[in-house]
Amino acid sequence: MLTTHRSFDSIVSSYEELAATALLNLHMEVRCRTAYSLRVALDPKTAPYLLDQDVKEPDPQILSLNSELLAYDETIVRFLREREVAFIRTGLGLLINSFLIANASTVAPINARGSGRMQLNILVLQQNLKNIEAGVDMARAANYWALFDGGADAIVTKAKEDAAKAAEENSVPIGRDPDRFTYDELKALIELCYSESLASAERGNVNAAKRNMADRLLELSEHMWQS
Repeated sequence: MLTTHRSFDSIVSSYEELAATALLNLHMEVRCRTAYSLRVALDPKTAPYLLDQDVKEPDPQILSLNSELLAYDETIVRFLREREVAFIRTGLGLLINSFLIANASTVAPINARGSGRMQLNILVLQQNLKNIEAGVDMARAANYWALFDGGADAIVTKAKEDAAKAAEENSVPIGRDPDRFTYDELKALIELCYSESLASAERGNVNAAKRNMADRLLELSEHMWQS
């Protein structure tokens, strides 16, 4: 009888381990699919950001990702308990926020219309994620790409202002503050501001862009080191 009881406990334990493994796989699957879709959307070969006209529709890859996320969410809600559903859902917004900032440099070259395209994609992702993850907030990615519209000088000015307020905001980690960014993040954004000129066929434009970019990056470094 004791042997039978132990055997039953072993079977239950095996099923619990299998369930945990399956849940982890589901958790990783949706994140890997999201990262892959965003990588494609940020690839200039498939979604150029150096545009001649404004874009009125989000990228097809973003629309496809939204559809897949909704379908995935409907499936897990149907078959899993609330606790497991929350485990899979929580953090998707943070992942997308971080990905769109950390991989910003991959979209080069980019111009103002390309930035508009990116901001439209972020807005569409935000609206869709509201149906999946409670309290999702894409403000950090939106604020980051909105900085591009002001140009390199505005980015440097913001870094200077942030440095002046750093003592008061030490309690808020930069990575969680929707309106503050690290040196590397702002450096990548300044480089993007000059990416259109650096892609020019005119050597004079390229040389001027390199000089101006070097000056702005030096200013950025000075201000960020003060914080």
